[in-house]
Amino acid sequence: MAQTPLRLRLYGPHLEPDIRGIRWAFVLVGVADGTLLPYIPLYLLERGLNAAAIGAVLAGMAVVWLFAGLAWGYLADHHVSPERILVVGTAAAAVLALTLALTADGAILALLILVLTFVRSPLTLLDAVALYKLRTMSRTGYARIRLRMSAGWALSAIASGLVYQTFGLRLIPFFYAPLTAVVAIWIWRAVKPDATAMSSDTAIPVGKGMRLGGIPLAMVGFLLSCLLLGVSLAATQNFVTLQISVLGGGALLVASAAAFQALTEIPTMGYTHVLTRYLSHRALFALGCAIYLAVFIAWALIDNALVVALLKLVVGVAFALTYVASVTIANELSPPRLRATGQALIKSTMFGLAPIIGALGGGIVYGALGARVMFLASTVVVAAAGAIALAVVPVLRRTGEQPVVVSLEAAAPATP
Repeated sequence: MAQTPLRLRLYGPHLEPDIRGIRWAFVLVGVADGTLLPYIPLYLLERGLNAAAIGAVLAGMAVVWLFAGLAWGYLADHHVSPERILVVGTAAAAVLALTLALTADGAILALLILVLTFVRSPLTLLDAVALYKLRTMSRTGYARIRLRMSAGWALSAIASGLVYQTFGLRLIPFFYAPLTAVVAIWIWRAVKPDATAMSSDTAIPVGKGMRLGGIPLAMVGFLLSCLLLGVSLAATQNFVTLQISVLGGGALLVASAAAFQALTEIPTMGYTHVLTRYLSHRALFALGCAIYLAVFIAWALIDNALVVALLKLVVGVAFALTYVASVTIANELSPPRLRATGQALIKSTMFGLAPIIGALGGGIVYGALGARVMFLASTVVVAAAGAIALAVVPVLRRTGEQPVVVSLEAAAPATP
């Protein structure tokens, strides 16, 4: 007769998954990215590219992120552990970043940035790794991990912006490369592949309802919502950097704007667990979209560089709400064995497919009709994103601080 597995019920405050390594990985990624990503538009502008060309480069980065992210998600779900993919990708990014210093030609720099985007694209798997390590604990624990990336980003953006303001953007590769190497070493040493795979009894139930090609229709609708949100963000946030420069701000103010956003992301993510006591994740997503709408209107009307930058404080709240909600909704709607793919779909849609439209279209509108028209047009898009999310995403069962059920039976080997 088969022996019944012994199970022990433990509560969240008394048991925490081994997530120390992934916590610091988020911090280190934020620190590294803060020395590069906020400055890409200015970096390209300094090398002679105009707004339309910069928009084309940003759209190209989005294309790379789209297909590479989907590919890494598939590999992580079926063939290779995501931790190994992360190590290889970040190590390659550290090496390739140094080549940015070897050219002064804008076109060549644009091509190198596209290649760099590809090799660093395995970072899309970081959320899936964190969510898996949390297992059946409250998914609000993810927000408390993700806020560490924002903290690292804020400190890094301010420090690097001060240096770039004084010595020039040519130092970007010499900051980003070693910091990314540290990320690779840390993940290799501290973020180990799990020895157990998530069993069906500990998985969060997937959203029910009609399906399209095996994908719940709710997930399809939410992907459309994420697409529209991503389009509006790409059409505004990338070019608000140029707007700050046009209005008289320099690299330090651009860096400060990025840091302002991170400073409000941190407490918002930290208190997401409080908000979810009263609001569903779809409501948090829609609330974030409403906040974006108000900021876009303000950006269209204000012509002071400092005020434009300070509005990033409000953007940080909106980003925290929409990002955490989208990660959690995707995790709930995805089949248990395809959650890395589900996260990749959301990331590739919001930060891959959407920027192809938003960055390219935003660059054209910004150059031809001006910043005001671009910002106001984006309000319509982001309003539609919030409305669709409210309409199509079901009110999912909240995990809350539910007891964690730990199986003491022999664990199944992890899928390599």
